[in-house]
Amino acid sequence: MAKLPTIISQEEFEKLFSYAGELEKKSKKRKQRIRSYRIAMLLGFEAGLRISEIVGYKGISKRKNKATGEIVIKDIEIMPLSKDMVETSCIRLRNAKGRKDRVTARPKRLNVNALNMLPLKIKRRVLQSFISKISTVAIGKKIHFHTLRHGFATHYYNKTKDILGLQQLMGHSRTDTTSIYSHINPVETVERVRDVF
Repeated sequence: MAKLPTIISQEEFEKLFSYAGELEKKSKKRKQRIRSYRIAMLLGFEAGLRISEIVGYKGISKRKNKATGEIVIKDIEIMPLSKDMVETSCIRLRNAKGRKDRVTARPKRLNVNALNMLPLKIKRRVLQSFISKISTVAIGKKIHFHTLRHGFATHYYNKTKDILGLQQLMGHSRTDTTSIYSHINPVETVERVRDVF
C-alpha cells in the first residue's frame, strides 16, 4: 500500500488563509509579498496547482530509463502562471510537469486584482518556508505547499467521487496515481462498512 499523503481540510485551509490575511493587514512592508503568498495558496488549494506551475521552475531532471538502465538527463523549464493562462472559469496550463498541458478550475476568489499580480514574483523556497511557518501557528501542524494540492484532490474526490475528473484536473497520466486520494478518508470508509454489515 502506498503511503498516504498529508492533507488539510477545507476548514484548515480557511484558517490558514485567514491567518495569512491577518498578517497581510498588519504588515506595511511585506503587504504585497504576503498578498502574493495568499494568491499562491488559493491556486494550490482551490485549483490543485503545483508550486512550480505557479511560480515557475528551471532545472535539470535525472531519471533512470527502466528499459535500458541508462541515466537520462533533461533540462526542464516550467513557465510561471501568467494572466493570459487564466480564463473565466478555468486555468489552462501549458508545458507543466512532464511537459503536459492541462486544464483546471479557476478559484472563485481569484479576482481581477489577483490576476493583475500574475506572474507572481516570489521564490519557491520563500513561499515554502512561509507556508511551513504559518501552518504551525494557524492549524497546529507543519505542512508543505504541496499539502495544499493534496487537500484540493481529497476535497474534490470526497465531494464528487469522480476519480477520472480528478485525474484530469491533477494532470496525472495514470489513474493509480490519482486513486491514492480515494483512500485518504478512512473514517468515511469505515462508516460505509458499518452501514453494509
